Amino acid sequence: MLTFRASLVALTLAACGGAKYPKGTTTPKGSDGLAVKGGIENAGLPYQLLEARTGRSVDEPAFWDRLAKARAVCVGEEHPNPHHHWVQLLSVREISKRIGKDKLALGLEMIQRPFQGPVDDYVAKKIDAATLQSRVGWAERWGYEWTYYAPSLDATIAAGGVILALNTPKELTKKVVRQGLESLTPDEKVQMPELKLDDAQHRSWFDTLMNDMGGGGAHSSKGAPNKDKDPAEAPANPHESKDEAPANPHGAGSVQMPSADRIYTAQVLWDETMADGSAKWLKANPTGHLIILAGNGHCHDSAIVNRLKRRGIADVLSVRAVIDDGEGAVANVLAKPQNDYAFVMQLPKGVEKGAKTAAK
Repeated sequence: MLTFRASLVALTLAACGGAKYPKGTTTPKGSDGLAVKGGIENAGLPYQLLEARTGRSVDEPAFWDRLAKARAVCVGEEHPNPHHHWVQLLSVREISKRIGKDKLALGLEMIQRPFQGPVDDYVAKKIDAATLQSRVGWAERWGYEWTYYAPSLDATIAAGGVILALNTPKELTKKVVRQGLESLTPDEKVQMPELKLDDAQHRSWFDTLMNDMGGGGAHSSKGAPNKDKDPAEAPANPHESKDEAPANPHGAGSVQMPSADRIYTAQVLWDETMADGSAKWLKANPTGHLIILAGNGHCHDSAIVNRLKRRGIADVLSVRAVIDDGEGAVANVLAKPQNDYAFVMQLPKGVEKGAKTAAK
């Protein structure tokens, strides 16, 4: 049986791919704001594009043309990493330029399905960004800086596109984790997508992260600003810091939490819900193109990608942003490829490994 604290860490690892900042990168300090002067627009680094399965270089025009031809492209992220958000913004801009009059959609892990209405109002310019954040519970349900994502949303709207709230309501995830699928009411079951819980490749990926969670892999321990102190709410928010996990009030160890199987079910529920919403939009818009922004743990072959393909969307690609830290980060991505492309960024000259750039 996992402890309460270990369950939170495991769930964060699974959701976000167990990523951490490469040494030497420009990183934010908690939720204080962007670490890159001028924001995401200035977070770009020199880069090369690789086929993740072969390691071979790809010419940039061919790369963007291929992404623009796909029905869906999942561009992964480490949530607090501004350079990854710059890659996502660049992807929106380059793909939107190439799809002509075809309809564009931006699908977001960051906003849960019940809040599609406020999202539509934002796209229609009926409400401003502050109102949108309030109505979707951005601070409480996501917690990462709005400014990491706003440029990609606004670029989509400027291109005439729509925005999709893709994620599972946290109330549903919480109940599945704490009480299991068998506890769901008929009304709750209606909200559930088809779940494939016997995918050996995906379960192996998940179990590996669970086994490795004692290491330094969780980027959330300092990067996730949500501070939900109520044990009854955890671990519905996968982005909660392990440092904020509530201690046992009786002081006799940590509160016991559900089995790894229930935590795994929640992970699958996120992936399947995002794949379900994506597939429905793509089938309703046969010439449309969808860009999905999600954590690296959702944006790989056995996660959203294959679950979209199972729903009849054949042409789905994924992109993994990685910073070449000189310490094996790129090699690790290429050694066990789970994505179609690696977007490899190089550190600027003068940035020493292990150094931190000022966050001002």
